[in-house]
Amino acid sequence: MSAPVDFAKPTRHAPRQPVADGYVERAELVLALPDQKPLAALGLNPDPLQQLATALAGVRTEAGERADVVLDLVPVRERQLVRRRRTLLARSRRRGPSAYGERLTGSLGGGGVMASVSAAWTGGKTTSRPSRERLPRMTDLRDGVGKFEPTAGPVFALQLLLRTQAPHPQAARARMNQLLAVFAITSGENYLKPRTPRTRRAVESFERRFETGEFRPRRRQWMTVPELAGFLKPPSAKCTASSVVRSGGVVPPAPADLPVYTGQPDLVPLGAVTYPDGRERIGAARVKDLLFALVLGKAGHGKTEEALVQAIALAHNGYGVWFLDPHGEAWARAKPYLAHPQISERMWEINLAEAESDQLVVSWNPLSMEHRRTSDVHKVVRSVTEGIAAAQDWGDHAPRARTILARAAQALALLNLKAVADGRPDRQCTLFQLRTWLIDEDWRQSLLPRLPGSVRSYWDKTFSRVAADAVPTVTYAIDRLDTSPALQAFFGSPTSGYDARTAMDTSRVVFVCPSGSEADALVACLLLHDLHRAGLSRQDIDRSQRATFWAWVDELTALDASSKGFLAAICEQLRKYEVRLTGMTQMVLRLSPITRQALLQNRSLLATCAADHDEADFIARRWNGQVSADTITALPKYHYIMSLNLDGQPTAPFRVRGLPVEEVFAHYDNPGGIPALDEAIDTNMRRRPVGEILAELEDLDQAVLDHHSARGPGAAGAYSDPTSLAD
Repeated sequence: MSAPVDFAKPTRHAPRQPVADGYVERAELVLALPDQKPLAALGLNPDPLQQLATALAGVRTEAGERADVVLDLVPVRERQLVRRRRTLLARSRRRGPSAYGERLTGSLGGGGVMASVSAAWTGGKTTSRPSRERLPRMTDLRDGVGKFEPTAGPVFALQLLLRTQAPHPQAARARMNQLLAVFAITSGENYLKPRTPRTRRAVESFERRFETGEFRPRRRQWMTVPELAGFLKPPSAKCTASSVVRSGGVVPPAPADLPVYTGQPDLVPLGAVTYPDGRERIGAARVKDLLFALVLGKAGHGKTEEALVQAIALAHNGYGVWFLDPHGEAWARAKPYLAHPQISERMWEINLAEAESDQLVVSWNPLSMEHRRTSDVHKVVRSVTEGIAAAQDWGDHAPRARTILARAAQALALLNLKAVADGRPDRQCTLFQLRTWLIDEDWRQSLLPRLPGSVRSYWDKTFSRVAADAVPTVTYAIDRLDTSPALQAFFGSPTSGYDARTAMDTSRVVFVCPSGSEADALVACLLLHDLHRAGLSRQDIDRSQRATFWAWVDELTALDASSKGFLAAICEQLRKYEVRLTGMTQMVLRLSPITRQALLQNRSLLATCAADHDEADFIARRWNGQVSADTITALPKYHYIMSLNLDGQPTAPFRVRGLPVEEVFAHYDNPGGIPALDEAIDTNMRRRPVGEILAELEDLDQAVLDHHSARGPGAAGAYSDPTSLAD
């Protein structure tokens, strides 16, 4: 067999030999002393391959340098080894009575050399009569046969060839000296010395053996396993040279029955997986098995790219997709691969980074009551209240502010319900009217008669006693939105172009890209809480009619700090409503306990790329020690370890190589279709210019007041259920 390996004591070199593309140095390493004398037995610490790997790491291949070590081994047959032992024993006998380390006397029959050898082999027993002469020790036998004693184990014949090449003769010689220094560490009772081919015939023989593997060593060189093992084993952890390719640790193999992705609609691609036959294919999870997923690891190691591959695959297969992309980079990468007619009619985009006056943007009114009933009011109120409270981190420390916000949202939602029933959805209140309701008493008092008596009672009797300190806490969130034209345009229109329930039921493909401002947490919280509300609202349709809807949330840690349990609620409650969630984060230990526990408890897939040791140790414990934390920390970029549910059963963790979007979906790449996709999104979401929305927002307070005053029943004000008007 052949393997790249090395040994020797330096000696004088042959003359330099130029070739067409540089100068070549050649050397064959042979045993300097008789082969029964052993080389040093090399241990594992330090790793014998460390010096070899270091020497080869310095070879500048880009400059035309090359260094090769060829080690050929042929097993020695047992009968050859027996003959060799007999020869060595006979040679020892001829050397006289001191052959075994002490004086031996007597004839062959009376206990001489042969009797001594026989006694040594039989543990001291002999058929000759007792003698006062001392029996030879076992070490005497080893002196005779050396390393080829019967317990030596397998023996191999060795051919070891070294060859270096460089554009300059001194460089070629320097590389050869480095290789010779590597093999000098084998020196023990014996050592290796270089033999340089000097004649043309010798050079041709060397080259033929080097290229073809022909086994014709210069002389007999038999080696035992302890002498060779240090160079035939794989590099250990003690071999720290940069040129060594690491295995990355022990990870169980991928399941033999893991599906292979070729575009099937019932599969979700995972990445490149090495199957039991040694071939790499795109592994996949089954849609029916994949409910909630948690993807962990360092930034820039491919978590978002993996999510994009899955989102694009599912979008092309007709599924609904909701992708929260905090930075907008994922949407820019995905856009050319979604610019196709079969997707463009389902495509939605919420991009809050644009704020020019003529820029077309979508609007969303979380308080809108279009296509909703009176029974939906409390759901809308809860979604808005919890979203704002979570983003403001009120927790349990602001009960008055939370109550005031909920009451104000309830009042405006009821007014909106009436406006929709009146056929004027354009006269609905938005989030900005929350501030007006709380600080403009005249405006509020003019609209109170349009509300039920139970709602009016709070504002007439209770609000004045708690408002002084709590109102600024509530309006602060609205004030933050009011500083950004993009957010004013997004939240400032009475009618919505975005509706999460519609997206779920009609399998829309939605990419959400916040603006990158300090109000991002508020925007993301409102959207996430609305997603939860929309998912729960699907209980009004038959389960068989619920289209599966997939959501991805990037930068999960930042969002979880604001969502206060709603991520956990999605994992715990929305499975039955066919809403699936994948969360991605760099630091799982920074997730709130309730979110972390919900994701881990309900996960169908757990994946990690490289992570810090503390994070890696936490993940490794989830896999019951099948993968070590050190293996996780050493993962290369864009490589993962993951486990998933397969046919309802969890698999062992296995390796996955992440694939870029362009490698998996090159056939979908259509940058020329982006303008048509933008036009389709404008139509799908009824996008309008920023300037137009802001102009309407300036007059919306008065428009709402005028509408409800015109329909008001007079000063006394009698409330009527708007549902009957809508009917």
